[in-house]
Amino acid sequence: MAALDIKGICCSYNGKPILDNLSLSVAENEIMCLLGASGCGKTTLLKAVAGLLPVSRGEICIHDRQVNGPGVALVPELRNIGMIFQDYALFPHLTVADNVAFGLANKEKNKTRIRARIAEALELVNLAELGGRYPHQLSGGQQQRVAIARALICQPRLMLLDEPFSNIDTQVRMRLIGEIRALLKGQGISAIFVTHSKEEAFAFSDKLALFRAGQIEQVGRPQTLYQYPDSRFVADFLGLANYVSGQVLDSHSVSTPFGRVDSVSALGQAAGTHGQLLLRPRQIQLTLAEQGNGRVLEQQFLGSHTRCLVECQGVRLEVSINEPLPAVSQVNVSVAPHTLTFFPDAEVSSRQTEPMRKLG
Repeated sequence: MAALDIKGICCSYNGKPILDNLSLSVAENEIMCLLGASGCGKTTLLKAVAGLLPVSRGEICIHDRQVNGPGVALVPELRNIGMIFQDYALFPHLTVADNVAFGLANKEKNKTRIRARIAEALELVNLAELGGRYPHQLSGGQQQRVAIARALICQPRLMLLDEPFSNIDTQVRMRLIGEIRALLKGQGISAIFVTHSKEEAFAFSDKLALFRAGQIEQVGRPQTLYQYPDSRFVADFLGLANYVSGQVLDSHSVSTPFGRVDSVSALGQAAGTHGQLLLRPRQIQLTLAEQGNGRVLEQQFLGSHTRCLVECQGVRLEVSINEPLPAVSQVNVSVAPHTLTFFPDAEVSSRQTEPMRKLG
């Protein structure tokens, strides 16, 4: 049984279609990320699932229970979901404990049980000692934990998170992402997470649905979308991409301006096919060589890696290496065998993908 099953839904704002025949499924205890640029329909889908936006066509089922459709209109408070907003939506005049208890007030009247549930929720988010404080006395990360505790106290089976980390300092964000992910997994809660940050999406999600103009361009594990994108739009959105003109030599190799590149799996393209070979910066190797086929034009030390701009046989490449090279180095450019992603020219043209990123 899926935690959430969306079948062919359509949604509009003021008569303008936003989601068009969109389908998506979220498994039990799975965290699904909706990733895309502003205005592509991510938050619209979240609101439709929550019951905050009408659906003109299609079905939404939460844990095998249909919540919309002809004669069915389950209100948000009966859908057994928790919501966490971008601005946390905490009441400034209420203490942390009272903020956390707010969602439980209409469901539980026994004050002893309410206090016990508050203590349990605050313990889960590591705020057990801060129940008497007010929101303005907390850091951004602590305020986010309060919002999470408030959502958890009603014991939802599905959590909806709308860009919950965007207001948190970068240094705190990744630690908080790890904590919340572990908390959701430990509680067995499925989640849909909206963001426009690929870094957050990679760190937080089990699966990733990349949105484009109200449609899902590709859905799958984050590693799969990054390494094996279905289109150049997906490839470009998820990270730096080099596109190298090439020709398929056989089922496992491509000819490029800097030599033959081998694939560890079948390309699925006929020999002689022309197109663009996708190479991520980490898939390109540089070796110092006086008679090498490439030259380092520019370097930037970025802490975790060094960005290099390399010219090789008239092609400019973005390359990531661990340690900086001597200035204006002559290098040999090579690509270790891996599963190649190759976009045939005819396919690139027919899909009307994004223009090639200019490097340098």
